[in-house]
Parts: sequence; C-alpha cells; structure tokens
Amino acid sequence: MKNKFVLISIALLIIASFVAIGCQPAIPAGTKPVELKLAHMAPAGSILDKSINAWAEKVKKDSNGLITFRMFPAATLISATETYDGVVKGVADLGSSFRYVRAGAELTGLSSMFLTGLPTAEAGSKIVASMWKDFPELRKEWDKTKVLWIHAAGPAVFATTKPVRTQADLKGLSLRVPVPEAADALRALGGTPVSMPLADLVIGIEKGTVHGGTVFKEAIESYKLPIKYINEFSMYSSSNWFMVMNLDSWNKLPASLQKVIDDSAEWGRAESIKAYDAADASAIKYAKGLGVEIITLPTAERAKWLEIVIATYSKKAGELDAKGYPATKLLEYVNKLRK
Repeated sequence: MKNKFVLISIALLIIASFVAIGCQPAIPAGTKPVELKLAHMAPAGSILDKSINAWAEKVKKDSNGLITFRMFPAATLISATETYDGVVKGVADLGSSFRYVRAGAELTGLSSMFLTGLPTAEAGSKIVASMWKDFPELRKEWDKTKVLWIHAAGPAVFATTKPVRTQADLKGLSLRVPVPEAADALRALGGTPVSMPLADLVIGIEKGTVHGGTVFKEAIESYKLPIKYINEFSMYSSSNWFMVMNLDSWNKLPASLQKVIDDSAEWGRAESIKAYDAADASAIKYAKGLGVEIITLPTAERAKWLEIVIATYSKKAGELDAKGYPATKLLEYVNKLRK
C-alpha cells in the first residue's frame, strides 16, 4: 500500500511538471532581451500606476525576464493628450492614456457620451467590449497601433458646493464641463457650463467663479476638490482608456514574445478596470470622511435626466451620421445594453 501511494505521488508530480511546462510560453533559446519604453499619464504611486506596473511585472515574469519596461509615469515623456500620437510616432513603444484628440477618432470620442448613466468602470467596460466586437468602424480608428486593451473609466459625476437633488437645482449653477457634448447636455438640464482645465477647478471653486463641475470620482481625491456634495448621476464615462503599442516596435518582436504580450492583455485590462473602480471607491470614502454628502437621484428624477441627456447626444450622433459614421446606430445599441 505504501509503495502504491509513493508511485501515485510520483505520477502526480510528473503530471504537474508537464502542466507547468505547458503553461509557459515556448520561447526559443537565444531569444534576445528587449527593453520597451512605456509612457502613461497616471501619477507615480497612484492606483492606476500600480496596476500598469503590475502588468509590466507579469509580462517580465512570463517572458522569463526577456521583456522589461522603462516606465515614464505622470506624462513625463509624452503629454496625456498626445500619448496616442506619440506612440504612433515612436516616441514611446507603449502608451496608456485617454484618446483626447478627436481627429481620427470621431466615433470613439462621441461613444464616451453614450455611456451616460452607468455606475462603474466595470459596467461601462462591458459595453465597450461589445461595441468593439460589433462596430468595425470603432476598431478602424485605432489601426495605427497595436491595441492591447481599451476600456471605460468610471462615471463623470457632479462635484459641487451646493446641493443638486433635482433638475431645478442646476439652474443658476456654473459648472466646469470639459466635453462640448456634455456642456450642451448641461445647458439642456438648466445648468451653465464653464470650460476650464481640471487643474484650475480648485481655484475656481475657492474664488466662487464656479460651483463645481463634472469630474471622474477619483479626481475628487487626487485633486483635493473643496466640495460639499457629490451627485452620482453620470453625464458620461470615457470609453477609451487605452494601452497601445507602436506597430514597428510590435513587429520587431519575435513571435514568441508577441505571444507573451498578447496572452497578458486580458489580465492587464481586467486589472486596469479594477484599478479605476478602486480609485473611485477610495475617492468616495475620502469625501465621506470630510463630510461630503453623496446624492443619488430618485428613479423617476434619474430617468428624466437621462432622457434629456440622451436626446442631446442623439442630435450630436445625427451630425456625425451626416459624415458617414454609424453614430445613431451605435447610440441605439448602447441604449439597449444600458437597459
């Protein structure tokens, strides 16, 4: 019986060793190591920065140390707005940011507006994945790079110095809104949009030139916004937080190392989505600790806001339709998924 047990144990160890070997990528002997420059906009040490570094460490481990990264966080190599184009031009081998520039990404940019009313990065990212699957016109706007992942950020909510519990409360409020379509939607709701960089919002609130603005939740903590209220209605949610790679840099890699990066992409995307929702949760906890009131609209009031906002975005979709984009079709598609 003892000998039988020993034989079974040895057999199991042999099977386990073969499974372990099978899980490792087949990297030919003599494959040369490569260092890749990775530029991103997240501040060093932030939750998002940590998620990017965790992915880089996974790629390093999975490649047996052959792929390493030289990190450039906080937009130190390329500005946040120019990250995508910077990767296309080869300033960095990889880059992570939002697709701020609309030129060449018109449908991508407007699709962020269509994610209005969604509560989390996870919820928005499920819709983004479906959009990418069913709308090749979206994928075409990214064909100058090797796309590793794209997903939604969390919701852009109202962070204010005065309570906004109903649509009527928006009247007379000047609010920072960074996106033209969302500014139009705010006007339709009765508020007054103000265009200003997020970095200037703190000063604007302190001076009283604005009563707050629409911001991603994580910015409430990272920018230490001096607010008293958060209305969690989402005006939009960026549909395009990306990790992309320069095509020449990608094509220079041997197939075995390309496979390592490809195989890591879904893991990296999932970790990135978790990081966004974790950053938002941290911001809400931070705000509550300062006595900020969190406002959730009643169902009927939320439905009214959503109808007004979507109607505004529908007009913008029509304008893009006239240029040959399936914008209205995409909006209707997202509306079905939202429900």
